[in-house]
Amino acid sequence: MGERVPNSPTVTATDSDPVALQRFELVPSSTLADILGQEEALEVWALRLTGGSVREVATTDPAQVTTKEYVFAVPLDVMGNLARKLTEIYEKQSGAAL
Repeated sequence: MGERVPNSPTVTATDSDPVALQRFELVPSSTLADILGQEEALEVWALRLTGGSVREVATTDPAQVTTKEYVFAVPLDVMGNLARKLTEIYEKQSGAAL
């Protein structure tokens, strides 16, 4: 459900050439819920990611890296599943327990 932001360069992210996440923003969005056309009330959040190619970040002056911006419509249940998975991975990798 992602969409490219207008006037933003196209990027193809792969496992061998991922996008280096520089910023993110997560905010409630009634507009995205309306666009999805759900008949019942659906809580949707806008996840906005900004970053550049890892290869470009690693080989170019950071001030010259072309960044891309993506906006994803994230329903509340999907956001909960993502949060659980990220927490699980973080705890496993860092040995932390919440």
